[in-house]
Amino acid sequence: MTAPAPGPRPGPHASPAFTPERVETNAPSDLIDWGFAVDSVFYLKNAVLRHWFLALVVAGLVAGLAAGVSKIMPRKYHVETRMLTQRNFIIASLANPGRSIPVDADQPTRAAWEMVMKSDNLKAIVRDAKLVEYWELQRSPMSRLKEKVLRKPPPAMSDEDKRDALTTMLEQSMLVMVEGGTGTVTIGVDWSDPQLALNIVEAAQKNFLEMRQAAEMGAVSEAITILDKQVVEEAEGIKQAIAALDATVKRVEAKRKREEARQAQRGGRGAQAQGGGLGINTNHLLAQMRFMVQTKRRAISDVEEFRARRLTELRNQLAEQRVIYSPQHPLITDLEQRIVALQEDSPQLVALRSELNELIGEYMRNGGDPGELEQGTTGPLLGAGAYGGPATSDNPEVSVAADRVRMLVMRHQEKMRRLDQAKTELEISRASMKHRFSVLAPPTFPEKPSKPKVQLILAAGVVGGIAMGIFAAVALDIIRRRILEKWQVERILKLPVLAELERR
Repeated sequence: MTAPAPGPRPGPHASPAFTPERVETNAPSDLIDWGFAVDSVFYLKNAVLRHWFLALVVAGLVAGLAAGVSKIMPRKYHVETRMLTQRNFIIASLANPGRSIPVDADQPTRAAWEMVMKSDNLKAIVRDAKLVEYWELQRSPMSRLKEKVLRKPPPAMSDEDKRDALTTMLEQSMLVMVEGGTGTVTIGVDWSDPQLALNIVEAAQKNFLEMRQAAEMGAVSEAITILDKQVVEEAEGIKQAIAALDATVKRVEAKRKREEARQAQRGGRGAQAQGGGLGINTNHLLAQMRFMVQTKRRAISDVEEFRARRLTELRNQLAEQRVIYSPQHPLITDLEQRIVALQEDSPQLVALRSELNELIGEYMRNGGDPGELEQGTTGPLLGAGAYGGPATSDNPEVSVAADRVRMLVMRHQEKMRRLDQAKTELEISRASMKHRFSVLAPPTFPEKPSKPKVQLILAAGVVGGIAMGIFAAVALDIIRRRILEKWQVERILKLPVLAELERR
């Protein structure tokens, strides 16, 4: 019997050298080689252990560099203030209750950014905060270090150049935020000196409130100036129109008398025609004085009527505001004071009454009849008997001149009414400023710089130093191109490792 030929013993089933691919997707069954990931982690650890001194030196250098950078970086101190602005439609409509006010017309935050950031305001902040005087305090540590190392001071700058440079720096460092929904305005700055940062924000807040007040009251003040000028001009116009009316009446009266004289000479009835034509107005001086008395009385009547109408409006406003505000509110106090002041006779009314009494006294001294004065008050301003009887008052020239006087008087009264409303609105706006703008968070002195974040830089330096130390150790092994790990033999050379020997 023949024995079987000797052959190799069957060993255990060897695992495949690679993972078979999936037939349906033609992709490997495991996308991540976890064994290689574990070997790489151990390679990093062993590289650090092999070159621990190098890794430690690199980590220390990077951490020290971070500490040095945090030391020489310029410090920035942040200071800000927050203000609350409020709309007030009631105050804006007190002077003229019938006026419709658009929603955007009373928006207190409008153009806030433009007001703060405009060039003139920035220059004013530089001046008020005295930034030019404290120029040396604003130099960076790097600039001072450079001066010490080179032993050479920086080139000298004029005050104008410093002012321009500081204005540019301030424009880049200022922060203005406007929240239209809540009506808040935030003004802040990041500056190299804490006290100067506080001065900048305080000056910016002060300038903003002053500019807002000037913007709200400037238009009203200009309107008051224009109305004052127009009132004076129209008063002069009324005097000139009255003088023109007197001249017209004299001219027409003289012409009428000449015609009546010619007719009397022709018909032989001069005395009878002259007596019948003149009637009660034969004396031209008395007729002129009657007209002036009627004019003064009508002016007094108009002033008193306007005062009564204004008192009624103010009393109605006071009743409405008492429902909303307390008796000690400045609006209530202002309305009560205006009512008390309006109940007294104005200097204009006192002057008109004094002139009226003087005219009546002069009229009586010249032999005038008081009954004619009383009759004249019930008729129109220029009635049939005001100047020279019906023939004169019905003359077209006299009628045109009288109509011009009436028109100028009405325009003058309207301008006076508008001027009173504008002055009232200006006083109310000035009194309401403290209620419309309030400081929620005033600027405070910063205790520590906001930039740079020293702790964050140091932490980043430590973490970066560790990472750079590990990278230096691994890079040294890779540059040397040596096989140092078991898995490198198996994966790169594809040879089995029979044994490992430790180096002593």
